[in-house]
Amino acid sequence: MSARTFASMANTMTQDELVAELEHRFGPDPKRWAFVCPICGDVACAQDFIDAGANPDKVGQECIGRSLGVLKRDQPKGGYKGRGCDWAAYGLICGPMFVVMPDGHKVPCFNVAEAVE
Repeated sequence: MSARTFASMANTMTQDELVAELEHRFGPDPKRWAFVCPICGDVACAQDFIDAGANPDKVGQECIGRSLGVLKRDQPKGGYKGRGCDWAAYGLICGPMFVVMPDGHKVPCFNVAEAVE
């Protein structure tokens, strides 16, 4: 990583910067790279999505609760008692972070979680 620390970066970073930070915090296995939901605080990695039978590409853009059933129509209001919430980084309120892809477009995502030792 450059002399800039992750904490001092603005809420926008390049894809290469994001991958470097994720590897620094969690190692080279993308299934272990974790993001934190800005609403409920749940920390999820791609392996959590895989274990839920969901698309692991949603990590960092959707709270794990969306894959675990919070959006099921047959649940009474307030009936969901599982992990996570229904937040998505690409919803009405985007972010809290944006990743600049190699082609220049910005993709909204959650913040990188703190590594747990």
